[in-house]
Amino acid sequence: MAALALVSTDQVAPKDSIPYWKDLIWQLLGRLRSEASAEGAFRGRLLHCNAGDVRLCRLSASGHRVARTPDLIRQDDRGLLKVVFQLEGTTWFEQGGRRTLLHPGEWSIYDTMKSYTVANNGDIEQFVLVAPREKVLAAHLNPDELLVQRYDARAGIGRLARELLQHAFEEIESCSPESAEAIGEAVAQLLRQSLMERAGRPTSLTLREALRDRIRTYILRNLRDPELSIDRIAAALRCSKRNLHKAFSNDGATISETIWRLRLEHCRRDLVSPDCAWKSITEIAFSWGFSSATHFSKAFKDAYGLSPKGCRLMGVGGVAEEGAGLELPGAGGLARYVMREGVAAN
Repeated sequence: MAALALVSTDQVAPKDSIPYWKDLIWQLLGRLRSEASAEGAFRGRLLHCNAGDVRLCRLSASGHRVARTPDLIRQDDRGLLKVVFQLEGTTWFEQGGRRTLLHPGEWSIYDTMKSYTVANNGDIEQFVLVAPREKVLAAHLNPDELLVQRYDARAGIGRLARELLQHAFEEIESCSPESAEAIGEAVAQLLRQSLMERAGRPTSLTLREALRDRIRTYILRNLRDPELSIDRIAAALRCSKRNLHKAFSNDGATISETIWRLRLEHCRRDLVSPDCAWKSITEIAFSWGFSSATHFSKAFKDAYGLSPKGCRLMGVGGVAEEGAGLELPGAGGLARYVMREGVAAN
């Protein structure tokens, strides 16, 4: 079943609540500097889960401010987008010279690869979604026209996405990991359609986009299969390999690189997860489609700059240390490795 976790400042003494919250934000929402208002006791609560490569959060907290600076981006440049649905209170978002005040019933989106500040004016409650850029923002759209804008969450696609998030937190613990992943995909797709609508583009998927989504869905469902390959995808979808490659031509990564990246991401997540502490590194690697421990170790080190064992030890080192210095696999490193080894020679 999908794991839904709750962390709260109620778990620590009042004098430790602000440092504790800073560590939680650092660990769960990316490298951020945070500071809380000095007025009154600080309280924060974060309910979160991973739905595939989408992280879903429900956050409530006293007034506080977070900032993402260039030095923090260099430590954690995973190319993610953050989407915030405002449920209670008001929040200022500032990025790239644009400043937006978000009220309940509205949502906005911003880029973790650019500096930003978020200032919560008093007590707030939000849905926060963290997702890979390509999952939410179509390649042909201009992000400068769409980021740090206010979108309606009370009608249309925005309302559907908000209601789906609401139901996700109510039901996701009874869902399998595969079903949870499908929920994350569905929310991301609704947001993608909303952004296309705002940009004045047709919201119906092009044939190429539809094929790309079918390919990605097939990859996610078969990621644990060591025989997963471009040939197998082509046969399953009854499509030529040439058209498969064309569907991914605007994504910045080939199909082979995407398979390697997703496998490595899942392995990294399991290596630092307490739920998988009983599994050996080889078991984790093989459970995500690798069939050679040697090839896995080489690919992991190429992607993250440290060995799987080093990653596991770092994850055990404590809340503030988890994932420190790790970056998601870059396209360059993956391309070199895939060219050397091939997607099926894993």
